[in-house]
Amino acid sequence: MAPQAPDWCCPRCRGPLLGDELSIRCASCGAAYDVVAGIPDLRLPISAWIDFDRDKAEARRLAAYGAASAEALAREVFQSRPHWTDERVTLRTRQVVEGPVRARHELAGWLAAVAASPGPVLEIGCGTGGLLAALPAGIPALGIDVSLAWLVVARRLLLERGRHPPLAAALGEAVPLPAACFGAIVALDVIEHVGNLGRVLTEVERVSAPGAVLTCSTPNRFSLGAEPHVGVWGVGWFPRPFQAAYVKARTGEEYRFARLLSAREALRLISRHTSFVPQASAPPIPTEEIVRFSRRRAALARAYNRLRRVPGVRALLLWVGPFFQITARKP
Repeated sequence: MAPQAPDWCCPRCRGPLLGDELSIRCASCGAAYDVVAGIPDLRLPISAWIDFDRDKAEARRLAAYGAASAEALAREVFQSRPHWTDERVTLRTRQVVEGPVRARHELAGWLAAVAASPGPVLEIGCGTGGLLAALPAGIPALGIDVSLAWLVVARRLLLERGRHPPLAAALGEAVPLPAACFGAIVALDVIEHVGNLGRVLTEVERVSAPGAVLTCSTPNRFSLGAEPHVGVWGVGWFPRPFQAAYVKARTGEEYRFARLLSAREALRLISRHTSFVPQASAPPIPTEEIVRFSRRRAALARAYNRLRRVPGVRALLLWVGPFFQITARKP
């Protein structure tokens, strides 16, 4: 019999939570938490890339749409962003809808250890729920994300696919779950955005069971391509104290809560803060992504994929490729 998913607990003291559809309270320390659209808001007042009050207001606005589809909710989020073109809104909305399909490909590939795990599976930064929707039906899973608004979209996407994994707004630095209960932990494009990665990894160590698998993907600091969040080349090659000023000078935008890591840095941090034994790899750029690139960018992506097949070059691309993946196992 597969293990059951654990219940949420207080992120402050790990005490049990009691309440109803509107609010819950810790039976041990008395801390109170809101519930929006059936999703508890268990975030602590820790510095993050998102404004919690604005995000909660957005979540309530989306929840008021009732039975609107996940596609409609995602489009609503993107359309509310200033200066976004219709083309960009349509592209990003389609990526949300196609999330489960992409995740199924990954679960058949580099995430096969997660798919083979008896669970439970915890996804940190589950976003719009694509991976949770694609997991084999028999594996118990939970998802947390710093954005309550995106979790409202995720809940609808999962319901449309007959899935009901528990979701909670929470921080990786304070995971509202008991110790040693997860057989697999996933964090895709997350570790570069957290405020305190060392604390997140300490929490991963706490909630993971012996023999658990940890999988992460993240952009490469020393990529020869542009920084993916701002589209500026060479950001990671600057010393970190100068990166924000460089991005500001090039784009006029703030550069906050984006701390890209090299493969060496990521492996060292995981080894320092956890007992997991990690390995990193430079994966190919998926064909379904390349078809959406510009002609020049697509040509570069195909050249990168060809270079991966050349003996000796694949190891080099781990250090200068666009992104890397980490798979780690706990003893």
